[in-house]
Amino acid sequence: ARQSAAPDLDLEVKYNALKPFHIALGLYAVTLLLCAVAALRPGLLPRGPIWWTMAAGFLFHAGGIGARIGILERPPVGTLYESALFVSAVCVLLALLTTGRTRAIPILLTGSASAVLLLSCAPFLLQQGESMEMLVAVLNTNFWLATHVLCITAGYGVSVMTACLAQVWLFFKTFRKPRPDLTLPLAATIEGLAMAALLFTAVGTILGGIWADQSWGRFWGWDPKENGALLIVLWIVWLQHGRVSGRLTQPLYMAALAALTIIVALAWFGVNLLSVGLHSYGFTSGIAAALAVFCSTQAVIIGTLLYCRKGGTA
Repeated sequence: ARQSAAPDLDLEVKYNALKPFHIALGLYAVTLLLCAVAALRPGLLPRGPIWWTMAAGFLFHAGGIGARIGILERPPVGTLYESALFVSAVCVLLALLTTGRTRAIPILLTGSASAVLLLSCAPFLLQQGESMEMLVAVLNTNFWLATHVLCITAGYGVSVMTACLAQVWLFFKTFRKPRPDLTLPLAATIEGLAMAALLFTAVGTILGGIWADQSWGRFWGWDPKENGALLIVLWIVWLQHGRVSGRLTQPLYMAALAALTIIVALAWFGVNLLSVGLHSYGFTSGIAAALAVFCSTQAVIIGTLLYCRKGGTA
């Protein structure tokens, strides 16, 4: 028993000494600064160094998540704190993978900004200051943690990246000179990410229903957490229907996609404030004011971008 526990203990000591998420946060902050310089002074900084700086941050980020998997001997997401670590990693990975489809700076800036915000907020989600807490019995199953939880959390990450890029698209359409070489590929990237977000959240919601049927004897019970996941799916489906049918103009479609930040925040954190339902392991407190400020700020930003755009919503 000692021999089997020794490697985990050694790994935990190295993990605590290295603090990989702090290093990743620092590298993402540097990436964000470099992106800001490149955006203000086009041509001053090439894409390569910025991309590699973010990639280096992702290596520490992924290494930290991998270390936690080895230490805890379970999949990487079981708490709200871990979900913030995972969602931020998804945002960075998407930014690194999609930079080849369009001009890199807006995407790298969006990915690094999302990661900086989420990693900065993650410590405030810790329960009693412990980042490696034991899971309650209903969560103590590696199969469902590795399928439903990872799938739905990845859906959060793809949704966040989609929404943030939609806000960037609105910004360029509102305050910049027309740049079809930038906005058209960016719009295509956003559309692809929106469909990926729908896939992950829909499959994750279905897997969650199967898990609920095995654990509680019912597939669906209108639990607040279940409703939150369904809300994301229905929102994206509604937007795709509006886009295909021509009921939503492109600016309105992008503005509604940008509002996914609010939908995800309510599904991810908002339902936990209700303290009702069988998903009691997700309850948290002390974030109501911050959540209200975030949602209100996002609504103001999106509304302002849409209102200020020349030609209104046409």
